[in-house]
Amino acid sequence: MALDRAMTVALAAIFAILICADASAQGTKARPAVGQIDHIMIRTGRPETLFMLFAETFGLPVAWPLATRGGVTSGGVSFGNVNIEAIQFPRQITDEPSLVGFAFDPSASLSDSMAEFDRRGIAYGEPRPFVVTKPDGSRATLWTNVTLASLSDSDRPVDAKMHIFVSEYSPDYVDVEQRRVRLRRVLSDGGGGPLGVERVVEVTIGTTNLEVSERPWAELLAPQKALAEGYWELGSGPAIRLVRAAENKLQGLVIGVRSLERAEGFLRRKELLGTVSNGLITLDASKVEGMEIRLVEEN
Repeated sequence: MALDRAMTVALAAIFAILICADASAQGTKARPAVGQIDHIMIRTGRPETLFMLFAETFGLPVAWPLATRGGVTSGGVSFGNVNIEAIQFPRQITDEPSLVGFAFDPSASLSDSMAEFDRRGIAYGEPRPFVVTKPDGSRATLWTNVTLASLSDSDRPVDAKMHIFVSEYSPDYVDVEQRRVRLRRVLSDGGGGPLGVERVVEVTIGTTNLEVSERPWAELLAPQKALAEGYWELGSGPAIRLVRAAENKLQGLVIGVRSLERAEGFLRRKELLGTVSNGLITLDASKVEGMEIRLVEEN
């Protein structure tokens, strides 16, 4: 009797441990590895041209002014739910504009994201801090980037065709959420500029093999599930859509606007209009540094 009772207690204890372990594993699995898309990078030999197009012609809020630091020239403009950066690197391989990649927010912190990458077996590069010398001579890290190796063809954006990474800003440099709130308010108060911009709806990524490419994206973005084949929505930022294409690279952006009629009229007056079809208009790529930008009306 005593032995039976002892066996029952032991089995109950083992069962409880297994339940707890399974619950813990499920909880760990449910942790996101990354947050939403923070900014989209356009590499170009003429960053001032793109920056002025977005900030002056389109009248969008400046997230950070065009400036050169550490040899890198960069300026960022808010499209409501994400910043778009025009950037030029020293010794970049081409001056032709390229929608080269984008940065995710870390899930909670960069170290948390890296720990989750390790747990999932997601390959990533060494952290790359961007360090500047302050006027008093001291050194400060403004942000740190980590490349997602399975989704990128180079560890650095200077020579990449597709560069996907996680970027963590120093809180002493910028409060990311406060900046987002401020820029959304400025954009809204200004009516979205003459285009009536509301947000970036999605980033479109071309792939030669959709089934193969979908796997590493699904592994990274879990527990967020694809809402359709190769399509994920991420917080309030742009969605990601994989499409079949002749090469693996970012293809373009879909921008949501308040009124297609209003946007079409403005683009026509500025001689920036591309094609017009039912529910969709495009910008003339030859007038916007070769970028593929499509506009849809927000409901």
